[in-house]
Amino acid sequence: MSILNSLLIKTSAVKNICILFVASHLVLLIMMIFTLPVINDQIGTKVFDLQTLGYSVSVAESIVENLNNETTSLYLFPQLTLLDLLYPILLALFLSSILFRLFSITETKSKIASILLVFPFVAMLFDYAENICVILMISKSLELTKTLVLLSSSLTILKGVFTSITWITILVYAIKWFRMKILERNNKKAKAPYPKSAGKKR
Repeated sequence: MSILNSLLIKTSAVKNICILFVASHLVLLIMMIFTLPVINDQIGTKVFDLQTLGYSVSVAESIVENLNNETTSLYLFPQLTLLDLLYPILLALFLSSILFRLFSITETKSKIASILLVFPFVAMLFDYAENICVILMISKSLELTKTLVLLSSSLTILKGVFTSITWITILVYAIKWFRMKILERNNKKAKAPYPKSAGKKR
């Protein structure tokens, strides 16, 4: 945790958070505009990575069967082995950094807070593991078994769960910080001395 905290102290500066936001969402934008639409059109459904509620063996088989050589190559590179290699780590750094900053400015110190800082990186690891499973399936390096599909599907769901928990936590603590700022401003107004009268009454 000390290594993570040392990293987040550097990345949680407002400037660095903005850089991470732009970088991660630029990669996402490239995927959404250039690679994923082509793959989705070919397979007639969403790619494995976007099946947030998981997928069955029949769905996995349909996706693999509908992929032609050209689309498979596109799915493997740049989608899985470049773009979806960069995006998870950039997103994890962005989410953990903004969460670290919110914990700092709301003076939140607890074991739960420390654990929540790790959640984006857990989601990242699930994303990478999912990518390996997808590569094995679409390249037909392994037989498309129920076990492989169940593992890949579970990783997709877990990735989404940990990412969602992180976003919800960010929202909760952003609201908490906003309320603190309002209360602080109201307290300052209450303690401020009343202005003196401009002139005396006759």
